[in-house]
Amino acid sequence: MLKKSSIIALSCAVCSFAVFSVSTFATSTLSTPITLKSVTADMEFLASDDLKGRKIGTLGITQTENYIEQQFKQAGLVPLKSLNSYKQTFNLITFTPKTIEVTLNNELIANSDITFTGALETFNWQQSEVKQQVVAANDDLSAIIKQVNIQGDNTVLLVNSQHKELFQRYQNHFATGVKTTSARKQSALVMILTEQMSITQLAINAVIIKSKQQLNNVIGVIPGTEKPDEFVTFSAHHDHLGTHVLSIEDDATHNLVKPDNIYNGANDDASGVTAVLNLARYYSKHKPKRSIMFVTFTAEESGLLGSSYFINDINSESIIAMLNIEMIGKASEFGPGKFWMTGYERSNLASILNQQLQLNKQQIYADPYPKYRLFYRSDNASLAKVGVPAHSISSTQMSNDHDYHQVSDNLASLDLVQMTDIINAIAFASKPLIDAQQTPSRIEKAIAKPTGLIF
Repeated sequence: MLKKSSIIALSCAVCSFAVFSVSTFATSTLSTPITLKSVTADMEFLASDDLKGRKIGTLGITQTENYIEQQFKQAGLVPLKSLNSYKQTFNLITFTPKTIEVTLNNELIANSDITFTGALETFNWQQSEVKQQVVAANDDLSAIIKQVNIQGDNTVLLVNSQHKELFQRYQNHFATGVKTTSARKQSALVMILTEQMSITQLAINAVIIKSKQQLNNVIGVIPGTEKPDEFVTFSAHHDHLGTHVLSIEDDATHNLVKPDNIYNGANDDASGVTAVLNLARYYSKHKPKRSIMFVTFTAEESGLLGSSYFINDINSESIIAMLNIEMIGKASEFGPGKFWMTGYERSNLASILNQQLQLNKQQIYADPYPKYRLFYRSDNASLAKVGVPAHSISSTQMSNDHDYHQVSDNLASLDLVQMTDIINAIAFASKPLIDAQQTPSRIEKAIAKPTGLIF
């Protein structure tokens, strides 16, 4: 590992929660550098216990979105032309399995041997009313389920018990429900773990609960003076995991105590949202030649739902580049204030940014964790698949981050000085894009995969 920079404890009251590294960024390269004070103020709000982990569908995420909207307004940003406000509102529909009763060959099947999914709210099937397929011990269960999903027909699968382990994984997955932002086919899949490999009698009665949540991406724009229809986009996701119920018995008193149960998501991804807010304030003091779009996405933790909706509702060709900022609160293996980019080789965006950063004797590093496939695991992926040079910037040591998706991902675990350095470096590196001096190459569009109709 690289040598760590010296560490000091800041004595100011607002920063008393943590220990920070000494700033290494040459702030003279920016006319109005982004300050530690501003970064700290945003982080103290976004990672606070009051927001209860910013889970979708909660008061905490509504408060988060209102805060982001307020900051965009105060910075002088305007809504996207196609929207009536700073919020891009859409509905998340969830179909959650509730109850099922299956009689197969006149035998009542235990619920532990059944799993089901789909968007059919109530169904009562008899043998002649549904497609049936046997999955033998040597068959490829995953491939069969994939094909059934693509075809979208009401289907019953008799699954040989040799597939029990994989069956239980599907069982756990289906129990969380089908989440969608678009219409679904009114169909369902029922899987039965059994030694029986034929059907002489079948009766299925099931209920799936449909629920609806309103979700919001938050978007602010600084119009460009010369190329207003071209956008450089900075983004992050503002949702996280919420809370969990946890009580343990104190060994001394035998009383139940409640330890920390809030997933504050300080690094993931209050740090990225803080970067977006501070970049918005910084660029609002300048007159960019290209328009700049600042976006915070919802429901990233639920499967990139916010960014998927966003890119389906906007002209992707208008987005020249996207810098998605994800988990920059901790020093990278390259040193404090240094950061890396996912999908480094997929466009020449890193080369453009590095050319600018060399003026400050800095650089963006390639993703050092290719085995984690991080390029596909954050909101940049939703834009990259349609050709936008969209990449995520991070500094976290993914192979050694014990706070990831834990309640310990809180403000005290972060180094806000090095985080401020990174945000300043992003602002400096982006100048050739903002000033319309450079245009990165497009990413090769992904081949569209068949969409599942059942789940």
